[in-house]
Amino acid sequence: MKRYYLLAAAAIVLAGCSNNEFVGEDSGTGQQSAKGQIVFSSTLPANTRAWYGADAAAKLNNKFIVSGFSGEKSTNAIANATTVFDNYQVQWNANTAGTTASNTADWEYVGITAAAPSKVTGTQTIKYWNYSAGQYDFIAYSTGDATVVTDGEPAAGSVKVSAITAPTKDKPAAYTIEGAKADLSKCYFSDLYTAYNPAETSGKHKFGDRVQFTFRNVATKVRVALYETVPGYSVKDVKFYSDDATQTGKDISNTTATLYTPSTSKFATAGTFTVSFPTVGTSNLSKEEYNKAVISFAAKSGDAGESSRNFGTLNYTTSDDSRLGTDANKNNLYLGTTLPKASYAGTADYYQSMFPNDAGSTLTLRVNYTLVSNDGSGEEIHVYGAKAIVPAVYAQWKSNYAYTYVFKISDKTNGKTGLGDTDPEGLFPITFDAMVTDVMNGTQATVTTVATPSITTYQKGHDVTKDEYSAKTGDIYVMVDGKKDLGTNGKLYTVTAKEGVAISEATVHDALTIGAGGSGNASRNGITLTDATSDATITAIPGVDGNDITVTAGTAAKFTPEKGTYAYAYKLADGTATELHTAVTLSGDTKPDDWKDNYYTNQECTQVATDYKAGTYYQKITNTGATYAIKVIKVVD
Repeated sequence: MKRYYLLAAAAIVLAGCSNNEFVGEDSGTGQQSAKGQIVFSSTLPANTRAWYGADAAAKLNNKFIVSGFSGEKSTNAIANATTVFDNYQVQWNANTAGTTASNTADWEYVGITAAAPSKVTGTQTIKYWNYSAGQYDFIAYSTGDATVVTDGEPAAGSVKVSAITAPTKDKPAAYTIEGAKADLSKCYFSDLYTAYNPAETSGKHKFGDRVQFTFRNVATKVRVALYETVPGYSVKDVKFYSDDATQTGKDISNTTATLYTPSTSKFATAGTFTVSFPTVGTSNLSKEEYNKAVISFAAKSGDAGESSRNFGTLNYTTSDDSRLGTDANKNNLYLGTTLPKASYAGTADYYQSMFPNDAGSTLTLRVNYTLVSNDGSGEEIHVYGAKAIVPAVYAQWKSNYAYTYVFKISDKTNGKTGLGDTDPEGLFPITFDAMVTDVMNGTQATVTTVATPSITTYQKGHDVTKDEYSAKTGDIYVMVDGKKDLGTNGKLYTVTAKEGVAISEATVHDALTIGAGGSGNASRNGITLTDATSDATITAIPGVDGNDITVTAGTAAKFTPEKGTYAYAYKLADGTATELHTAVTLSGDTKPDDWKDNYYTNQECTQVATDYKAGTYYQKITNTGATYAIKVIKVVD
């Protein structure tokens, strides 16, 4: 199962799940066709998500269309093709298998009136294998409950289809289906099925076998989820706003999870699917793409499109004592706190049908939400204007793939806790310090700066049920929204911490800016950052469909992970360095390693300490004033 997923609001993790939704049926009777008549059914691999029997037939509205061609065997495609099945309709009739020679799996085609675009006059007749032919090619599709038209503009409830063309040496077989999203999303297609004359070719299928189709949905499936990792707080009352201009704080009431796309690249609402089969013929028998359907989509000319897509309300979790400390808020609903337990939007499997988009389109999530203190005090903080952006390269949607975008709200959020124009973005921890001196009071400043760009991480094959990436799964890719200079301003570190010190986006930012002491040295907050290697010269990222996603050098970075914790930091600004003086109490008889030049006897840090003994000293700490966008990346075996 191919996967894609994502993470958000200042730190975004992306991954994706491709879900090949097959439908099929096998009667289970073990009955096979005789060698003479041609019969149909549908089946599917056991390891796919599947529907069988009547459930499968219901997905296809109890019918599918098949075209079949016979002719001379060819290394390129069928030669001198003769049409055997001219857009025949095959219908499901429960519990009828074996009642006629043309029906061994409850699917019948004899005696049915052919519908457009078929040119068959009267009713459809039984067909027999012609052993003087070299091969047969069969192609099938279903339009669900949509009415089929062949001319004019398809109205709501209908789709326009073209007749299936026979594959030739110079042109692959192909057909088109045109309509609106609601109707096209119910359509299914199959790969090309080739049966070879057993006297001539040892192909996968041979004359006399039942013709078994595997159907897949033409649409793209997309779903959205959110979770949070804000220390000390739970998140509730998530609201979604449309754009920066209309985000006015408390008046936002939309509780439907919504993704927005730029006005220049809207979600298509109508268009045309073209299904073709470019890799056919005996010369391609060993190739993985042999007889595979290739799907392309073109939006309808003049289609106004949609600038947003609603995915439904979030499925919150019920809190308990372990999260809030008391029963006071036990019945309130909150976002999940881990990726495997993220709160998905919508119902059932949460997926919504969308049109494929090979070019991709930037996706934006904009949220307001409420933080509730987990100490039982009932304290609430309202956060406004948080935003996360998914790069277009991770929204290049393919037909019959499913994509899950999971957004993470962390303590590195870019939302505001106030509504004023000058209020800063982010969550700023309240800190305390105490000193007793016989001179003027000293001060200690701690600044945690929240970066606005979203950071997206991606690993092909990442298991979204896990909170961490796996080193065994392969390279991890990083993108910073809108930034093209990762080679100069992007930096990867491995992160360790003293016992009891939490590693988060905020604590890593603190370590980078205040008293870090260089790569490999512990910062004043117990976080140690060590230089790690990443490659920002890459121009390709592996896609879910086996094809690379092309990117410009400097817009993405790659690293090969090992077990541990990493942090990717993108420098936003250098800032102005500030020297801070802070008190530290030392105990024991052994002086610290940096005793020589890093301890002073007075608060102003002008008198260097020489003789060591336990007591209170003062240190100089430099606040670089730099600001970073941070993403913490955890990796297991």
